[in-house]
Amino acid sequence: MAITIHLSTDTGGYDYSCVDIPPDRLVCKICHFTSRDPHLSVCCGHTFCSSCLANAKKANILICPVCRDEEFVSVPNKQVGREIRSLHVMCTNKERGCEWQGELNDINNHFGSSDGCQFEDVKCSNECGKMLQRQYLTSHVEIECPCRNVDCQYCHITGEHQFIEGEHKEQCPKVFLSCPNKCGIGSLLREDMEVHRKECPLEMIQCEYHNVGCEERMMRKRKKKHEQQKMKEHLSLAKRTLTETKLQLDSALEIVTLLNHGPQEHCCSDTASTISAVKWWASLTTRTRVMKSGGEVCPVILNVTDFNKHKLDQIEWCSYHFYTHDKGYQIFVSIYPDGFEDAEGTHLSMFLNLMKGPYDDELTFPLMGMFEVNLLNQISDCEHYSVTVTYDDSTADIAGRVPDDDGVACGWGETEFISNEDFHNVTPTCQYLKDDCIFLQVSKL
Repeated sequence: MAITIHLSTDTGGYDYSCVDIPPDRLVCKICHFTSRDPHLSVCCGHTFCSSCLANAKKANILICPVCRDEEFVSVPNKQVGREIRSLHVMCTNKERGCEWQGELNDINNHFGSSDGCQFEDVKCSNECGKMLQRQYLTSHVEIECPCRNVDCQYCHITGEHQFIEGEHKEQCPKVFLSCPNKCGIGSLLREDMEVHRKECPLEMIQCEYHNVGCEERMMRKRKKKHEQQKMKEHLSLAKRTLTETKLQLDSALEIVTLLNHGPQEHCCSDTASTISAVKWWASLTTRTRVMKSGGEVCPVILNVTDFNKHKLDQIEWCSYHFYTHDKGYQIFVSIYPDGFEDAEGTHLSMFLNLMKGPYDDELTFPLMGMFEVNLLNQISDCEHYSVTVTYDDSTADIAGRVPDDDGVACGWGETEFISNEDFHNVTPTCQYLKDDCIFLQVSKL
């Protein structure tokens, strides 16, 4: 018949099952477990655990726990200790299947050695954090553990299994792959795939004229046929790009002229003001460009020259045409320097005019949207005069499709764009009219 010997940090008893019932003289009279580090009372000869006596002393119990002798004294009982350590016990993993039996003296060897109890829970030596019975440790460490070291079967580098089979395998240059285009070629190393795709006849590629506007994509094997079929379109796109490039160069020359002759002639007496004005024009022309010959896309800057002559002769000034957006509506701006109708003599008038355009068949009418028109301060990037021109349901008649025979619709804008007083008011930080010209910036909101 087996009996369990308990071990507690509070009492000092053992937690092992004995093969035979231990004698009563080996049992502590305080905790009633088989004594651990036994002590013998001098007064009555009973056995106690040393830890039980220590706990009693801490509780200020100084008499014998059994006979109540006030002259209580105890001494270590080595003979009883040897008997207890020679008791035959069973492994605590008996219910798991361990059949080991042995002296209590040998229990630490049973649990502590690498070939000890096969049913004891141990931690994986690869530090994956898993606890498992020792009998399964070798298989786990060498075959199952995600943190075990393995060699890549392709490039033979060494690393943790979870890395080699995961992130590394997705990037390993020595893995064989099939062409994603299913061109029929045999397996290719990943490191050779990029070179193959640059030659694969089934790879989808851009037309070589994509930088001038051809947006078609085709298989590489159909490239030659595409270029033959679209030769005229490609030449037309190339011509348009060359024209736009020339316009940009002309605009750049205009910028240089403005930097050399525009801001430096303003009433800025100090160098810092001049530099500030130059920076303003430079930043302005990186966002939009001064129109030179028409055809630009919003936002654009319009340079109205000979302003005073147009005002004196009461002549309308009209800009080149430009587009609201790429392949958008074609419009131009008209200015009445001396005002239009009721605003004559008191204000400058400004109108946006819708024209017959090359892309009208692809657009919806009436034109809807908002445009911001800024009269630019030629000294610095502040105090620009701004108005918003809105096309909505109320402007359907004005913003409808322009007939071929007319070419231009009625203008829509601001009769009282800016008063003469505000227009001619020059301050140290603001000047709209300079060298007989003004600048208007038009943007689509």
